[in-house]
Amino acid sequence: MLENGAFLDGLPFDGLAVYARSTDLSKNVTAAVLGATRLEERVIRDILAPLRGLRFGNLTENFVAVVGGRPPDFFDDWSGPAGNFAALARAAREVGLRGVYFDNETYDAPWSRWPQGVRHGDRSLAEYQAQARLRGREVMEAMVEAFPEIVVILLHGPYISEPRAPAPLFPQWQSRNQLLGPFFAGFVEGAGPRSSVVDGGELYHLRSSDEFRDSYGWRKDAMGSDAVDCAFLPAALRARWKDRVSVGFGVFDRPFKGQRMDPGTLRTTLVRALRQTDRYVWLYVEGPSFLKPPGRGGASAEWVEAVRQARGNAGKAPPE
Repeated sequence: MLENGAFLDGLPFDGLAVYARSTDLSKNVTAAVLGATRLEERVIRDILAPLRGLRFGNLTENFVAVVGGRPPDFFDDWSGPAGNFAALARAAREVGLRGVYFDNETYDAPWSRWPQGVRHGDRSLAEYQAQARLRGREVMEAMVEAFPEIVVILLHGPYISEPRAPAPLFPQWQSRNQLLGPFFAGFVEGAGPRSSVVDGGELYHLRSSDEFRDSYGWRKDAMGSDAVDCAFLPAALRARWKDRVSVGFGVFDRPFKGQRMDPGTLRTTLVRALRQTDRYVWLYVEGPSFLKPPGRGGASAEWVEAVRQARGNAGKAPPE
């Protein structure tokens, strides 16, 4: 980012998710924050230090990335993860980042799955849901104390744990993720008046305007409603759900679940996502990187232009 600032700032994006690890790859903050081991705050600060004072004209919405690791069981000691998130929030604030981009999938261990992924088999699902909510609240409160204006984007929202989330609008992953939704709900409970929690909407199959509208409406309004009667959302949280949760969307640059993806499809998909989001739409890239120019192996001008056109078209009224 330091060496290529002018090029990056000319891209049609508002910000980047920064993968935080040391130059020699010996220390990986992004992968270790959600773990039982307490990280040295000095290490986190040193890794993010090069960003201090970096000023962009366009790239103002920059986040530090966290990926799902191996956290303790929800009924065990969570001082490690809570302390790590707090230290990360402080460091992010010091170098001018907007907040944390949290990929909350369970890549390394099934910590969101009950009963297969939990350690205390005598505890019921309801008990684990309440405890997961508590841990989410503790983590968010720790970050807010360090960074009151923090924005936290969790890539999957609580739909991933709600059995009434309608198919095919939502993939039916609930039986493997009963605790991820309660963990998200805890973040909402722990958010302060100046902080923001974003349901990132990692729903890569969405394509039509109706799908984006229906996904937004269900996550914004139905999720906290008495009609859905979500087991892990208490009444007090339901009452302020739509006011406290920002709904966003994720878009993937590869085909997904039988849905095609090419520059034209990317443009129309981004337009529809941008028209529906509360604030954030994020692009997950597994193809050629947008962080390099085409001559150095980066995304072609056609792909970059698709993003640029989408931004320009999103503010215009859709055709009759």
